[in-house]
Amino acid sequence: MNIKNKIWFKTALLSISLVLTSASAISAVIPMMLNQFPGVSSSLIESVVTIPSFSMMLFVLLSGPISSRLGKKNTVLLGLLLVVIGGILPMLTTNITWILALRLVLGAGLGMFNSLAVSLISDFFEGDERAQLVGFQSAVQGLGSSLATFVAGQLALIDWPFAFLCYAITIPIALLFFFIIPEPERGEPTVCTTGTGNKSRGVSLPVLGLGAALFLFMTFIMIVYTKTGIMIAEKSMPNAGFLGTALTLFSLSTMIAGFLFGRIYKWFRNYAPFISSLLTATGFVLLWFAQNVTMVTVAMLIIGFSFALFIPYIFTILTKIVPKGSETISISIAMVGSNLGAFASPYVIKLVGVLSGNETASFAFLVSAIVFTIAALLCLGIAIRGKGSKTQTAIHS
Repeated sequence: MNIKNKIWFKTALLSISLVLTSASAISAVIPMMLNQFPGVSSSLIESVVTIPSFSMMLFVLLSGPISSRLGKKNTVLLGLLLVVIGGILPMLTTNITWILALRLVLGAGLGMFNSLAVSLISDFFEGDERAQLVGFQSAVQGLGSSLATFVAGQLALIDWPFAFLCYAITIPIALLFFFIIPEPERGEPTVCTTGTGNKSRGVSLPVLGLGAALFLFMTFIMIVYTKTGIMIAEKSMPNAGFLGTALTLFSLSTMIAGFLFGRIYKWFRNYAPFISSLLTATGFVLLWFAQNVTMVTVAMLIIGFSFALFIPYIFTILTKIVPKGSETISISIAMVGSNLGAFASPYVIKLVGVLSGNETASFAFLVSAIVFTIAALLCLGIAIRGKGSKTQTAIHS
């Protein structure tokens, strides 16, 4: 179709990715919510940020069967509708149970079109144009996360419930998608969904290991969103309102790293996860020592940059080492590990704090620094010893 070459078509197609990683956009309101709900545990309040990952995980798995019944366009539109409902309505209630329930709705909506944001590009474009748009899609996710975080932070300065209005951007996105994007022709399998396709040959131990690595990585990375505001309050830092901007810069650093990942991967190959883990550990040490918001921001920039190096590395290796026909289930397992880690983060950190007798946010950053230091040493050992000839071959191919 000639319309495929028009800027509005590509804009509508990419626009749905603006909200894909926006679940953590309201992180800056966590300290305010702790004051609003003094009788509610901090881990439950922090779940407001992480609980969408749970329903997102489930609906990533269900998106294939749903789209085969409703069609891809209708599935995306339904997902966007759920994002509007689950994203905006929490501003109308001060009941924590309702807020958490609506955040689950938000996650369900995001999960419903998570993989379709990529597969629709494959439906309408081919060759270099497709590759270019897939790269843009990843960048748009980072841009959307940055914008949503910044807008939520500014709205929270009015009052914390107003932060949820950042999801109102979904409404014009849905209208643009509805009027411009047609239903793609049936017959081609959906990319990166759990719909039926080639017969799987089973899941290998390396795939389970990568899924477990993503689980642990996300468990300890998510405390940047859930604990930074609490730590700033604990230390009575001046200019605490800058947290929203700091979180925006954190998202921007992940976007920049995403653009640079291909080049960094070519330079360092299987040493990339070592570098990522070491940088992340360094960032958490800085957060542990931080005495002002400027130092906090620098630490978050380092963690954001390194965070965006680890995830694509895992998926790059995953797609290279799995047997033919096992790609779909393997990617699904990795996504489940990632989302489950994000969801479990407040409860794991709470348990670590209880067992150690120190539940401060600063101590949580110290624990994360130790975890990522150990991970860096393990990654360095694996890189030096070249464990797994199959993985090594895939990396250098």
